[in-house]
Amino acid sequence: TALQWKSEVSDDAEGANRHVRQGRVRIPSRCLREIIDEHKSFASRICKPPVSVNVNIGRSETEKEMQIPLGSSIEAHVEVNMRDWVPPEVAANCSLTIEFCCARKGYTLGSDLAGRPPYVWCGQVRRTVVGDEQDKTHKVRIAFFHSGTFVVSACVKVRGSAEDMAITEETWWAPLAETVQVEKHI
Repeated sequence: TALQWKSEVSDDAEGANRHVRQGRVRIPSRCLREIIDEHKSFASRICKPPVSVNVNIGRSETEKEMQIPLGSSIEAHVEVNMRDWVPPEVAANCSLTIEFCCARKGYTLGSDLAGRPPYVWCGQVRRTVVGDEQDKTHKVRIAFFHSGTFVVSACVKVRGSAEDMAITEETWWAPLAETVQVEKHI
């Protein structure tokens, strides 16, 4: 794990001679776990996502979950934004891969009826954008062929530029997933 830092310091009281210093501190994962175990509030301070991920399936704010009849489809939307604390030069050198995910609650492999999958994606499940690209949205349709409860979410894989010596990739999930209740008769 590496923490990046940046600070401005001045040589005199008036602040006329300002210097920007930056660096990177590497912390072995075992040590970081120990620090977080001892100081629980530390985790929330260093683990803030550099992106916000918002998933929407068209559910109204008053509904807890969306209910649709068997054989129907929904359109899932995701919007990704870089946080304002991410320096623009860092954001410009990143690529973001937006990816949808859907899972049926209580589903086990091989429990399909007549060999049909419980749902099918209609469209591109993944989209990659450059960090400074304005449009960081994506949408896809999901058609449901089995009744049950399904959870729809999205994640963003943030990848550093190829110019970096150590290319890193982080995956950040939407904080809230959407629930779809598929019923034979509504």
